[in-house]
Amino acid sequence: MNENTPSSVQWNDNPNGTVTFATDVVAKMANLAATEVEGVASMTTGNSTIADIFTRRTQNFTKGVKIAIENNRVLVDVSIVVEYGNPVPDVAKGIQENVKKAIETMSGLDVQSVDVHVLGVSFEKENKAALELEARQQRMLEEQQQQHSSEAQGEPPRADGEGEETPEEDLEIAEEFPDAPEPAGDEEIEVEVEDDAEPGKGDVL
Repeated sequence: MNENTPSSVQWNDNPNGTVTFATDVVAKMANLAATEVEGVASMTTGNSTIADIFTRRTQNFTKGVKIAIENNRVLVDVSIVVEYGNPVPDVAKGIQENVKKAIETMSGLDVQSVDVHVLGVSFEKENKAALELEARQQRMLEEQQQQHSSEAQGEPPRADGEGEETPEEDLEIAEEFPDAPEPAGDEEIEVEVEDDAEPGKGDVL
């Protein structure tokens, strides 16, 4: 079947005139109906060219569709790439039903057949899901590291000289024992206090 030939399809002939459809119009109906089916990754011609690579962002609504007319009935060829994991028979059946319904409802033409050609399998969704999972795991790991870092920084720091005597305490000891010799370095000095010392004037008994 030659792609998109003839150039137009005649629907009916009545006293008011005739109604014809360009085959491109019918092809666009089939293209859009096919891409609505779950499991269809894209439409394809099976022979991508350099031009297709540079015009990938511009959607071709007749791509992957061939229209033929026999005895005023429409024959449709659809070439697709299926998404990995989808049952191909279910996808093909869905395309056949959706394309036939779309063309007959929108144009009034009689669709004789819809042939589906599966020319490839797409792993794009699987790869995207794997990348998203990897990114999510990386974010969780970073959050855990930040949490551990925050907990470590949130511990109260130990004060310098904790447990050591302050200069005020040293001064009080010196005033209480004026005759005590000064310690050399960290040497500890024992001071004996006489219990039987006579109280001086002003001392409270």
